[in-house]
Amino acid sequence: MKDQKQVQLFLKEFSSALAKEFGDDIEFILLFGSAARGEWKRGISDVDLVIQLKTQGRANDVSECAGKLFWALDKKHKTLLSKVCSVGDDAKKDNVKKVLKKTRLYVPFEVFAPGDIDWKNGKIKKKELLLGANLVASQAMLFTKMKDEGKILYGRDIRKQMKIKATHWEKLKAILIPFYLSSMSAFAASIAPKNALKMANKAVMYSIEASLFFLEKPIGHGVRKAAGELENELMRTIRKKYGVFGALELDIALNLDYRKFVNFDFVKEALRLKYNWNQESKKYTRTGTIRFCLRALFFVNSINWYVVLRKK
Repeated sequence: MKDQKQVQLFLKEFSSALAKEFGDDIEFILLFGSAARGEWKRGISDVDLVIQLKTQGRANDVSECAGKLFWALDKKHKTLLSKVCSVGDDAKKDNVKKVLKKTRLYVPFEVFAPGDIDWKNGKIKKKELLLGANLVASQAMLFTKMKDEGKILYGRDIRKQMKIKATHWEKLKAILIPFYLSSMSAFAASIAPKNALKMANKAVMYSIEASLFFLEKPIGHGVRKAAGELENELMRTIRKKYGVFGALELDIALNLDYRKFVNFDFVKEALRLKYNWNQESKKYTRTGTIRFCLRALFFVNSINWYVVLRKK
């Protein structure tokens, strides 16, 4: 709770100062992600902010001011966001973060001018983001999270107008994102172990929510609860398909223990790492980090196969 209160103070001062400077130009400031859910952890969590403008031509001014304000307050409140986000002074010499910046991952805020976003249907219209939005990012999952877990820090509540419809392609992109993250973490584990460990853990957390989204289950109520719901969903599927005794016989005959294939004990380890980062991360040597990243990659692949087959 200490970490969450710390980021809340940071966000309150950030949104208030930005609104004081550009109140006539800002339509709303929306927060989503771990800080909105009350799960923010200092040193591992980033923040996800959307700043929507009312007027054209002020985006550069607002972005420049917001950037200076954001990093000044990060130092003031000691939120360590400069060590997590893919932008900022600490990211300039980090090759892993340079890649993340280009893909817009771990970027703390985005400023949108009128017409950049179709908020009603959950569509990105901004030219610079169109390629990634259409080919890589799951817009449907992103806007669903904004609607379900988002909090308005300033301005009008846009969430009431959002009506998100997810195509199969949008659902597929959602489960591919943690695959990309876990693959990158496995590649970077030996050269940048601390960043790789954070990335792998992020991939596992994201994979849990993405899997529920793919299965058309509610998301946005926290990864700990989501992990339990996903495991229960997996158990229900096996029992429904084979029956309790049939599933047991199949397990014995073919050694298809779903708990080994989709390892929820590993999820518990990842959750401990997420919620107790300062203590738990110290336990991982370089070899242990490599092993964790490879296990994260295996888990993500396993759960992706499960949810795809589940939908058939």
